[in-house]
Amino acid sequence: MGVAFKLECGTCHYNSIIYEGIGFMYISLKSIASFVTDPVLKQVIGEFMEDGSVSYDAYKALYVCPQCDGIQNELYIEMQSDRSQYRRVCNCKRCGAEMEQTPIEHNVPIRLTCPDCRKSELKAMFCMDWD
Repeated sequence: MGVAFKLECGTCHYNSIIYEGIGFMYISLKSIASFVTDPVLKQVIGEFMEDGSVSYDAYKALYVCPQCDGIQNELYIEMQSDRSQYRRVCNCKRCGAEMEQTPIEHNVPIRLTCPDCRKSELKAMFCMDWD
C-alpha cells in the first residue's frame, strides 16, 4: 500500500500530489513493465523477466534535484539476478542532474525548497492511502 501527500508552498502557488510506496501494479515485473513508458527501461525489465533468479524492489518515490530543486514522482526499481544487476537512476527533467530519492514520513516536517519560487520550504500534508 502507498501513501499520497500534497506538497504546498507558503510563498507562491506551487502545489503537487506525491505518491510514495507500492500498489497492486508493483506485484510483478510483468505488471510494472505494462505501465513503464521508457522503452529502454521496458527492455531491461523484459530481460530480467527471462531470468529465473531475479529478485527486485520497486515502488513510487519522490526525487529531488540537488541542482535546481526540481521535484519528480517516479518509479524506483532495483533488480538483481545471478548474472546481472540494475538500479534505475532518475535524472532531472529541468537540468539533467542526477536526482536524490527523498522519503516523506507521516508527521515529520519536510525540508524541501519550493522548486518554483525557491524562497520557501514546502509543507507536506497527508492526502490518502492508495493501492
